[in-house]
Amino acid sequence: MFPSARPLTVPMKADSVLSPRLAFGHLPLFPDDEDYPPNAIYFSLLPDEGGLGRVTFEDLDAVRGSRGEHLPYPRNVPLTAPVATREWVFEVTDSPWLAERDAYENHHYRTPLLDTHQHYLFSFHDQFVEAIARGIWFDKPDPDKPLVPSPAHPLAPFSQADPAETYRSPSGVPWELRRSSKDEATLIRDSRLCSQRLYQFNLVLDGESREAASVWLRTSRGRTYSRMTRNWVGELTRRDGLAEYDDFLDEWERYTAEVADRRRSIGKPLE
Repeated sequence: MFPSARPLTVPMKADSVLSPRLAFGHLPLFPDDEDYPPNAIYFSLLPDEGGLGRVTFEDLDAVRGSRGEHLPYPRNVPLTAPVATREWVFEVTDSPWLAERDAYENHHYRTPLLDTHQHYLFSFHDQFVEAIARGIWFDKPDPDKPLVPSPAHPLAPFSQADPAETYRSPSGVPWELRRSSKDEATLIRDSRLCSQRLYQFNLVLDGESREAASVWLRTSRGRTYSRMTRNWVGELTRRDGLAEYDDFLDEWERYTAEVADRRRSIGKPLE
């Protein structure tokens, strides 16, 4: 099989003449950049819209830029298919670069990429940016603070100000549940580009409520699924389709039982 570029439908159009700026790495350049400015592509929007657009990445593995006016891979659509608007974002299928990165990650970290990540291609006037990532997201950065992550980003944690349901696990640990405010149709639509946080599970310990696990919705390669992750651990389990929070309660309660046992062993209260 040979690599080819399949056009993606995205919510923004980049200016067809102006060049992008690729921001990679987390070194803050200004005091208001916060600690971790996002890896991103910044681009000028069409003249009638004006301003800057931004592409950020979910679980970015690799990124590269190059010059050129012609797609580096053939378009993966029938030659007779009409092009209504300028295509500028593509998924590269049968990508040798993705296979190379998968082999590297598997060998050194036992982290496969082929089933979770895509090879994305962004085409500008005479430049290309390519990325290996789990997903991509489009937004407009704050013009005064363009390197600051958006609080409305689907990967951002739910705010403590969002409504929360309070529970206590059988092991005695108090916890909170927060739900996405997006409707089902919007969640599924948006999950075609980037994982959408469905539910956030917070432990309430030592007088603080902190995220401990979340459930995400993703639609990729024609399949929609929900997966539970924990900070610093990664994916715990997944379900097909748009799941309910209680589909993951057994996994969550196993974890809260571990937390309870650990706190009792060091003499800490379950509050």
